[in-house]
Amino acid sequence: MSASPAHAGQTLCHQDGVVKLCASAQEVMDVTAIRYDVTQLDGPGSYDIHYVDLTSGFTSTPQPVSQLKFMETKGGYVYGSIQHCFRVILTSPAGTELEVQPVCP
Repeated sequence: MSASPAHAGQTLCHQDGVVKLCASAQEVMDVTAIRYDVTQLDGPGSYDIHYVDLTSGFTSTPQPVSQLKFMETKGGYVYGSIQHCFRVILTSPAGTELEVQPVCP
């Protein structure tokens, strides 16, 4: 069995002054559940969330994150292949991106 990635099981966060993205992953049955939390740090915001599978290169379909008010946090799950690591990407309608990686179970 190979060694686990350095960030296995950890919650990783990144922020840009407007929004904060945190993500973690755990294996559930035959998939990896990727938990994300988005916190709006400045004004209202609207975003989409998706991931890139760092093993296969697969890119998931973006999913909307509900409209966020100032200092509001919303979260949810996206699901990927078991025993893979991911880059989780938050995009705004203006085209800006915020990402965390590697998100590993």
